[in-house]
Amino acid sequence: MNARMIFAMMILLLGSLALVGCSSDNENEGERLVCEVESVNLGNPLISFYMIEVGEGDYSFPIDVVPVVFRARPFSSAIVLPEDAAFSWFHITSYDLIWHPGAGCPEEITDHNITDGYCDILVESGEEGYGSILIADRLMKEEPWFWTPLLDPTAPSYSANCELIFKGHESGSDRVVEIPGGMYVTFYGVGLDD
Repeated sequence: MNARMIFAMMILLLGSLALVGCSSDNENEGERLVCEVESVNLGNPLISFYMIEVGEGDYSFPIDVVPVVFRARPFSSAIVLPEDAAFSWFHITSYDLIWHPGAGCPEEITDHNITDGYCDILVESGEEGYGSILIADRLMKEEPWFWTPLLDPTAPSYSANCELIFKGHESGSDRVVEIPGGMYVTFYGVGLDD
């Protein structure tokens, strides 16, 4: 091997090592207190109905709100976070919801992506934190592209992936990090109240 080839390999190796060490500015895993999504909708996909039959000829028109469970933990066993001290709580303050339409799902669903939706959830180190997130409101469900295909008895249901990005910070810090989550949503026209 000549000197140029060895030099080029060393540069390539050093560049690769530098890239491995890089992380996103809003990455959650490098914080003293790491917060993770434990489950969205108890780990189940969501079935979203345009309307629900509550009696013969009587209908309700639901919105979809799902429970989210978070868990916080210290970055490593070497980090001690005293209760009620700085950095012992993780505060989730907002979320983004991004729709990824599946086969047959109207593309217009992406018009109802949510950016910086408000939420207020505290998660203590070593504990779970609970909250509820709005997924589909009546504004979205009353769009003609949403309900028209669902009320046609010959039309099939359609589905979309619901990507959730929660944003928050450790108590005692204002550095916002992102926590990914999500679920699968299937849309139907009419459901039965059971």
